[in-house]
Amino acid sequence: MSKKWTPEMILSWYETMVRIRQFENILDDYNSQGKVYGTTHLYNGEEAIATAILSLADPADLVLSTHRNHGHAIAKGLSTKAMYAEIFGRQSGTNQGRAGSMQISDFSKGFIGGNGIVGGNFPIALGLAKALQMDQKDQVVLCFSGDGATNEGTFHESLNLASVWKLPVLFIIENNQYAMSSYTDHMTAGDIVTRGHNYGMKSLKVNGQDIFAVAEAFAQARQALKEGPVLMEVTTYRFRGHSRSDKEDYRTKDEYLNYQDPIVALRGFILSEGYRTQDELAFMEEAIYQTLMKEAGEAFVSPAAEQEVEYG
Repeated sequence: MSKKWTPEMILSWYETMVRIRQFENILDDYNSQGKVYGTTHLYNGEEAIATAILSLADPADLVLSTHRNHGHAIAKGLSTKAMYAEIFGRQSGTNQGRAGSMQISDFSKGFIGGNGIVGGNFPIALGLAKALQMDQKDQVVLCFSGDGATNEGTFHESLNLASVWKLPVLFIIENNQYAMSSYTDHMTAGDIVTRGHNYGMKSLKVNGQDIFAVAEAFAQARQALKEGPVLMEVTTYRFRGHSRSDKEDYRTKDEYLNYQDPIVALRGFILSEGYRTQDELAFMEEAIYQTLMKEAGEAFVSPAAEQEVEYG
């Protein structure tokens, strides 16, 4: 671990990761009770990626996400209460209850939002990065996607143009080993990271369950963006199914043993370094849980989204 990561930052990482995990678990409880319209895609197991990258990114950087967007939104600083309200279809939601779980956004935070179309965020990232380049802005675009999206034509077209135009865009591929129920090795030829090399851009592969490794890799990538686009393949593992309807009968319980829980790993580090005691961490976790439970409860009973809204 680099000494550049202070105890304060490490504790902040832990708090953010716990908040993401607790948010998703509470949401899943509401979902299982039939209180959520549509489906949800949980970020459990992947928390270290969004947490490390967005804690180090410039607040002005623009972020695009996928259908599995809650972790990115929380790490970018969006209101968890407003997110609950959005998912519950309430007026007080981030998008007045009209976007739902997959399209949460908040332009005031630089969170351009999630996208329910696989690979649909790549061309948007391209356009945003081109605009920043033309306006000579110091901002960059951080485009998160899953491994399945790298087989879409939009991925290859966008990487090609990003490299040709030397755009300030970082493509972050969260390879959680599955595109829905299809194992990555059965769907994707070769390593994803090599696809970035083939388009002439700096490309990194990193263990997404190790928050220190992700932070180091992002620090390198953010510096390299001054010269053009970068691709990061971050290997991870989702601990929950693809979505609510996923029976998960395509994978074995033994698979989970191959991937460390990033929260457990960071907790162990914090305890070993003496930054906090077990009781202090437990108190922090309980406080986060109680806050989120209160927010979810208040959001759920708040006024429903209006049926008609005038724009412009």
